[in-house]
Amino acid sequence: MKAEAKSELQKIISDYDDKLAEAERAAAAKRAEHASFPARFVTLKTGVIQPTAQEIADMLNERGHSASVREQEESSTVEGSVKSAAVSLRIVPKPFAHKAAEANAVSIEVTFSANRSERKVAVSSTNTMINHGGTVGKLGEYEIDAVTADVVAKHVIQTLTDAFRVR
Repeated sequence: MKAEAKSELQKIISDYDDKLAEAERAAAAKRAEHASFPARFVTLKTGVIQPTAQEIADMLNERGHSASVREQEESSTVEGSVKSAAVSLRIVPKPFAHKAAEANAVSIEVTFSANRSERKVAVSSTNTMINHGGTVGKLGEYEIDAVTADVVAKHVIQTLTDAFRVR
């Protein structure tokens, strides 16, 4: 075989080997990112989401509402699926907060949950306020590093604005 052909063949093989090595590096990085996501969410949950939600809950409780922060750990369900780790801020508005006969059927909830498959934080809300056309819906989805105390507060404020119809 001529030197020129040999050289061309070696370049093709070398380029292909480089391409395979890069694909393996990318796959390894993706596996590492996927594996680290649960721990990163726990850090976010305990360092940002939970403290911010608790601060908001304390403010609401001071004004006569019943607000609580609930944490959910990731777990397997009976059906074999995975229930995502999450933090929820649940608010029972002042007029309904102390009615013993009701099981707090009227509530507002904002939930920040780990979307492990997408490695993102999903934000959703539920509003069962009477005369306000109760709503349930996804508010957004964020890269884990993009979730800050301001993002948490923004979603709670928007949900309360919609529920209380103050703007």
